[in-house]
Amino acid sequence: MMKIIRFEWKRMMHSVSFYISLLTALIIVILDALSKYELYKDGYDVYTSVFIKWIGTFRGMDEAVYLFSLLPLLTTLAYSWTVGYDRNIGYVNQILSRTSRKKYFLAKYIVSFISGGIVFAFAILMHFLMISTFYPSYYPIVAVGTSSVHAFSFCPQLFYTHPLLFLLAWTGIAFLWGGAMVCIALGVGMLTKKYTVALISTFLTFTVQQIIGTYIILRYNVTINGRAIGLVWSDMLYAAPLSTNYLPHLLTNIAVIIIIPSLFFALRGRKYECL
Repeated sequence: MMKIIRFEWKRMMHSVSFYISLLTALIIVILDALSKYELYKDGYDVYTSVFIKWIGTFRGMDEAVYLFSLLPLLTTLAYSWTVGYDRNIGYVNQILSRTSRKKYFLAKYIVSFISGGIVFAFAILMHFLMISTFYPSYYPIVAVGTSSVHAFSFCPQLFYTHPLLFLLAWTGIAFLWGGAMVCIALGVGMLTKKYTVALISTFLTFTVQQIIGTYIILRYNVTINGRAIGLVWSDMLYAAPLSTNYLPHLLTNIAVIIIIPSLFFALRGRKYECL
């Protein structure tokens, strides 16, 4: 099993698409950091903590918006699209003649999941490292009111008491989000040999879900203690949106995204025939 995982890992590491995803994400966060630096030089938010300006906490209105918009596409581009590609060119037939279906599809799933997680986690960590070169690393103070983190955000107590642990915890959540996005493409990749369809499937799914989720929120005014329940996945990609994003709610949504396409991927892989 480890042999086929290492094989898929090496294949991913030699994949141009994986580095295109990382490079695109890196360029976006560099541009966002430069925009923040220009404002910093002009005297804006000079005394604002780096933990508040970090895109893991709040995406803001600068270039980071494009990262969250393109993230479903970038995570899929990293490697998961190869499920449909391998089937399309018949490469999977040669692999399955040398190993079992279970080992091949499981290895493909594991490496693809990790590839998506790496893209998202890499982007937000690089952003933090960049802006920490000029923003002070003050502990956020809830009484000041400059932070968007509220009682219904992700782990607010951890944010105000141990912000570095918060950073690590949210990076882990970002990794799960990246892997969850990949699962959608993996499921679609088992449904069609057109790997381009799998490539854009996650982006389309998140776009449609955003439209439906926004409609439900506006139409039915679903709230908890007077605050809108977070239903839109794209708003949950950073820790402190205007809606709820507390840990159980967040993990439930990630689990749903992972489990449903993963079950489909497993069932199709179990019965897959090299035709």
